[in-house]
Amino acid sequence: MLISCSFQGVRIIFSSVVAVNHLSVLTNYPWFYSVFKKLVPESVNRKRVEHFQHAVTRVSKRLEKGRNSEGVDLWDLVLNQQEGNGLSRDEMDTNASVFMIAGTETTATLLSGLTYYLLKSPGSMEKLVKEIRAAFTSTHDMSMEQLAALPYLAACIKEAFRVYPPVPLAVPRVTPDDGSTVAGHFIPPRTSLGVPQHAMYTLEKNFKMPYDYIPERWLGDTRFDSDEKHALQPFSIGSRDCVGKK
Repeated sequence: MLISCSFQGVRIIFSSVVAVNHLSVLTNYPWFYSVFKKLVPESVNRKRVEHFQHAVTRVSKRLEKGRNSEGVDLWDLVLNQQEGNGLSRDEMDTNASVFMIAGTETTATLLSGLTYYLLKSPGSMEKLVKEIRAAFTSTHDMSMEQLAALPYLAACIKEAFRVYPPVPLAVPRVTPDDGSTVAGHFIPPRTSLGVPQHAMYTLEKNFKMPYDYIPERWLGDTRFDSDEKHALQPFSIGSRDCVGKK
């Protein structure tokens, strides 16, 4: 499948993510950024090119296979578009570069964090194991729909998103041409703004005992009635709560 990555590819992705986030900070200072672009280290550009070239290679290998005889994957949907509605090869390469970060690294990071916190929380691990083993007799009985219906598993995943967000920084949004009002403050038109996820999720005003991994906060535990649970927006921080409110 296209989205599978080698260890080398993962290393390139991590290096690229770090470099991009450093650059995103600099873009907030236009004059400094304009100077930096002229002096940008070659290593930064090289990491960006290496990541993109890895995506190009993966696309080429996937296209050689044609339609997937073993089942439908993401690239089958790309290849099955009607004439004139599909992606050009350049568009495939560009989108694959994004998919390899958004579709692989983030998933792996969350699962790593979830595993880490469960191992540090034997009580939570025990509850999760009991729930899963009570619901299934073997791995062959499991399906995405049935797993999604397990309440404690869902709570464990939500809590992992909160304490170990795969994208800890802000995902910026741009205010519309007539500006926007956010939290009672008018924001000028075409202004980029966002809320860093890790900062939002570890703010005691939003979540009691913010640094503790407690899945029960998502299951009606009265200790956490005051938690601002709607603040957890791992896939679209800012889209609902940060911008667009007039």
